Amino acid sequence: MKLLNQPFRQYFREARLGILLLLLVAVMRFLFQPLFQIPQDQGTHWVSLTIMLPIIMLCYSVRVALKGGTFRDLLALAAWFALSGMLFVMLGIAIDDFAGVDTYYTVPGESNTWGHMLAHVVEGVILTLLLWGIGSVVYLVAGGRKRAASIGSTL
Repeated sequence: MKLLNQPFRQYFREARLGILLLLLVAVMRFLFQPLFQIPQDQGTHWVSLTIMLPIIMLCYSVRVALKGGTFRDLLALAAWFALSGMLFVMLGIAIDDFAGVDTYYTVPGESNTWGHMLAHVVEGVILTLLLWGIGSVVYLVAGGRKRAASIGSTL
């Protein structure tokens, strides 16, 4: 039994707008403090990947439901979003700590950059499952199972 309906890389085409939005938020989050001098306690509410990820997943879940997709499609999209968000954060941490730029990715008193980045890898795996759960609920509310069944019965 296959885990996904298509190869994982093919889901990238569908997810690329969401990934681009995540990249935009990550770059804004990186630049708010050094470029615009907006303190972290003020700006972090406006540029949060943690808030943007469920919003993007909500939109894509409705789209999958309307297209007649399946829970497997949601899993692949959740993985693309969570893992790309994780990668953007890890790049921000690496540039921040190794280049000495003070951004929102800086953790005051953090001395273990590699441990911090590894924590985001674990978070990416957990977030994939969490986003899949959120997406599945939205998918069901949007009537995804009914559409998938009706499309499958017409084939």
